[in-house]
Amino acid sequence: MCTIPPAPPPPPPPVLSENRSPTKSPTTDSESPIYNYSDICKWASENPQLWEVCAKNSLCLHNAPFKYKYNQFESILQVGPTCGLVALSMLVKGEVAADEILNITKLEGYTHNGEMFSCKYMAKLAKKVFSLAELDNIKYSVQNGGLFSQETIEKLLEGAVLLVPYDADFNHSPCLRKGHTAHWALVCGVIVLEDPGDSYESKPDNVYVFSRHGKSRFLAAWDLEKLDKSNKNLWEFSPKKEADGLLYIFPEGGMGGENGLRNQFLIFEGL
Repeated sequence: MCTIPPAPPPPPPPVLSENRSPTKSPTTDSESPIYNYSDICKWASENPQLWEVCAKNSLCLHNAPFKYKYNQFESILQVGPTCGLVALSMLVKGEVAADEILNITKLEGYTHNGEMFSCKYMAKLAKKVFSLAELDNIKYSVQNGGLFSQETIEKLLEGAVLLVPYDADFNHSPCLRKGHTAHWALVCGVIVLEDPGDSYESKPDNVYVFSRHGKSRFLAAWDLEKLDKSNKNLWEFSPKKEADGLLYIFPEGGMGGENGLRNQFLIFEGL
């Protein structure tokens, strides 16, 4: 799980013309660049990370979106197949380190190497991590289906955060590989590009989510419908990884069963 190599840094945002291309101004703080935003993604100019991912993906370059919500989390890079544990550590803003979560997970018998093949295990783990981080009044649950739905989108717009298992492509975006490249992401925001009318689901390519995961320092923007399809396609463990000599722990019924990952995700409210 999560053994695909890190993706290279993303290309610079698109240049629309010589007079309207965004540029970075010199700064002594490499982690907080100062941008000359011009008129590209001006609506997102108060948050450099949000601006950069929207500019790179050509999302609402000149007009503000219909609706959006972004919860800021800092990236944490994973070591080994610990993508789910790192995503959970990001969720609590590093208050409980990924290494500490790994030790807990091993003691509970959920993992050998850091792999997490059960959303139900992840929910039990989250309860312990919230206790250690002294986070109270957080409402969370395992959802069966409904990732791309009116209800989930509205909750994201209200500030909810998700932990979502999916199949990761070479650049870590959602793909369909039957679970052979299973990975975890922290979904920390949503953007609805245009007025969807009566239903968000009526325009599948109109809704994107903002995500972080343990293989990149950069914020990602993914089509929510594609992430949903990837989540629903987690049927089986990779035969190649099964033969790598490592011991993995699976829930009863495997990755694709009711105790596994397929068509399931976790939702958190009140963070």
